[in-house]
Amino acid sequence: METTAALEQFHGYLSPALYAFAIGAIIVETIVLAKRGAPRDKRSRWLGIRSGALAFGVGAVFSTLVLVTAQTWVYEHRVVDLGFGPAAWIVCFLINDLMFYVSHRLQHEVRFLWSVHVVHHSSRHYDLTAGIRGSMFDALVHFPFYVWIPILGIHPIIFVILETAFRFYGLAYHTESVGKLGVLDEILVTPSNHRVHHGSNKKYLDCNYGGFFILFDRVLGTFRREEERPTYGLTKPWHSYKLWDCQLHELRDLLRDVKRAPDMRTRLRVMFGKP
Repeated sequence: METTAALEQFHGYLSPALYAFAIGAIIVETIVLAKRGAPRDKRSRWLGIRSGALAFGVGAVFSTLVLVTAQTWVYEHRVVDLGFGPAAWIVCFLINDLMFYVSHRLQHEVRFLWSVHVVHHSSRHYDLTAGIRGSMFDALVHFPFYVWIPILGIHPIIFVILETAFRFYGLAYHTESVGKLGVLDEILVTPSNHRVHHGSNKKYLDCNYGGFFILFDRVLGTFRREEERPTYGLTKPWHSYKLWDCQLHELRDLLRDVKRAPDMRTRLRVMFGKP
């Protein structure tokens, strides 16, 4: 119990610290963009900051109270014990990256998951505020993909540290200020690769799901290179500056379509089919 409490306290500090870092980075980005005279949608950026605050806040509470407790219980029933050596960190890093790819891809291919993830893609601009724009249900959606990892003998503290590092890195590649990076674009998720992921162009849809390495995209055929500049935002005609509309508009449409479905088979197809 003492270990769980200490881990919960440690985790409770990380999400606010990450959000504070993101706000600092956004302030710097705002100054740089202003000096360059770059066009900015101030209302959209403010919506991204508010959505980020909501997602980070709810996510911090859920992860601290639920995920950490569940992972601690899973770790107590681990099938192997990797300790705190290099093997534990490497395995956790690779499994975390794989689970990011799997969960991210499913969030684009399963409509009820997309109704949550769509918040992140709703910005028509690609900047750090788009990087933190998230849904208040994000942590709930991610839970089943990560809760089981300690069964492999990975201590929850290792997962928490690496998962936080992933989130820092994930924020960094939401920018148009960094161009192509040569060979790194073939190995890592870079700003160029992730800009493609946020594109609503037909050629850029459903690709580049990776979180750190672009390996799984290359192996599984979902890798696309950046060619022309992407058009950001959604393929459907939606845009709003209202926080709750941004958070709930796709969930509302999903529930409407489920309600209209004539039978259970159709309802299930609406829920689990492609967006």
